[in-house]
Parts: sequence; structure tokens; C-alpha cells
Amino acid sequence: MLSNETIEFSKRFTLAILAVDALYMAETGEAEGLIVQKLKTAENYQPAPFKSYADARERLMELKAEVASLPEADRRCYYDQMCTSLLGFVAWREKGLSFAGQIKQFIHVPAQPAGDAELNDLKGKMRALLNKMGYSGDLAAQCAAWEARAQVPQDEVPGVFEELMDEAWDRAEKYLFKIPADKSDRMRVIPVSGVHFNAMCNYAERKVHLNVDPILTRPGLKHLTVHEGIPGHYLQFKIRETGLLAGAGAADGGETNQGNFAQSARVQQIINTVTQSHREHRWVNLPL
Repeated sequence: MLSNETIEFSKRFTLAILAVDALYMAETGEAEGLIVQKLKTAENYQPAPFKSYADARERLMELKAEVASLPEADRRCYYDQMCTSLLGFVAWREKGLSFAGQIKQFIHVPAQPAGDAELNDLKGKMRALLNKMGYSGDLAAQCAAWEARAQVPQDEVPGVFEELMDEAWDRAEKYLFKIPADKSDRMRVIPVSGVHFNAMCNYAERKVHLNVDPILTRPGLKHLTVHEGIPGHYLQFKIRETGLLAGAGAADGGETNQGNFAQSARVQQIINTVTQSHREHRWVNLPL
């Protein structure tokens, strides 16, 4: 359980997020703002509006300073990164933010390309796997042959995705926990074309918008199932929503959004299994 200090902080933090979201939508006139999913509990919070991004920056700096005193180490890390990302967003709206700055502040990774040593290591691992699977030629030829073999025809993609989503649900309930919903509540795939994304989760409508323009392979669809559906965004938002409505989670979805350590470890094991399944082009049973 989260400490009372963190629960109370989450309420203050939620007000700041909603106020930045409202400021952005007022500035741009866009119907969709900064927040990916507003659950029903967002209606319980009525933030005082920020008059400017300068006001938003000042408030976010105050909240960032409070983070260090939170009892839970994982929450300190989480909220510190959230504050950093929101401050980056404010800087982007005020004066622009370089691409390197966006990478550093929004997703918290080094803003630098992979080095030759890392790329060569990855190529070597790919070649070893493709050799083991019986593919010949240089790496490009091996990859092309594998992709051609694993490709799912465009008109079959929705059916394959639905099949994988069903299996992912069953595996999640077998190896993680009982999902707090009926299977009919799960995500449904909506094929789209001519868009700028590979796939996008719309939890509110239980839809995964899947771009069918690129070549899609069955192992790739497994990855998308796990990421966009189960145990990915669907389970993320379902647990978050359930916890918030029950009054057991942080206002911004903190613990229920991230999952507790035991659940996280089990989810990570499923992700690792899917990665192995993708590499070896076969189903891999849990536990590893």
C-alpha cells in the first residue's frame, strides 16, 4: 500500500497535470490534450487554472522539490521523472525543445545514437539466431527471407490479432492473476491506414488502432498484443481504473498504474517470454 504522504502528494500532482492539460488545450484549441486517458475519477478534481506556462513551471518545480521526501523509493523515481517530463513539455510550449532534449526529458534515456560496437553486437546476435533457424546469405537477405516467411497477409491481420489477444488473456489469468473484468471487455483491433503510428491503444473504447500498411509478422503481432493489450495497456488501465474507483490507488494512478513489485516481476517474465518467442519463432511456455 502507498503511504498517506504519497496519496496526498498524488492528489496535488493530479491537479497540476490537469491544469497543464487545460492550459495546453486552451492555447492550441485541440480537443485532445496532454493526458492519454482520463478515467472517471478525474471528474473529482477541479484544478485552479494556470494563467501561463510560467505559472505551471513554478508549480511543477515546487512539486519536484517535494518528491525527495516521499517514503517509497519507486514513487520518488516515478514522480521525479514525471515532473521532469512535464517541465520539458512546458519548455517545449514556451520556447521549443530540441529533439535531443525531448528524448532526454520525455523518455529519460541518453540522447545519442547507438555506437558501432552496440550495433555490431546486435547484428551478431541476429545472425546467430537466423543461422540457427536455417537462413542463408548475408544479414539483409536472411532478414528478408525470415520476414517473408513470417508475414501475415493484410486481410488476415485482424483475425490473427484477435486470436492472439484471446490467448494473451488466458495466459495472463493463468500466470498473473484474475483480470477484474469479463473477457468480452478486452481490446478489439481496428485496422487503419495512412497514419503516423504503428498501433495505438484507445482504452476508453476498448480499441487498438493497428496500422496495416507496414509488413506485419506473427511474432510482431505477438509483441503488439502484449504491449497494447494484455498484459500491456489494457491491463495497466484496468488495474488503475479498478484501484481508483475503489479508493485504493494514487490519484494520478501511481501504484495501480505501475503495479506492485510482485506483479511487475510477473509481467516482466511474460514480456521476456514473448521476446524469446519472437526470436525463436515459436510459442514459449511459462515459467521460463
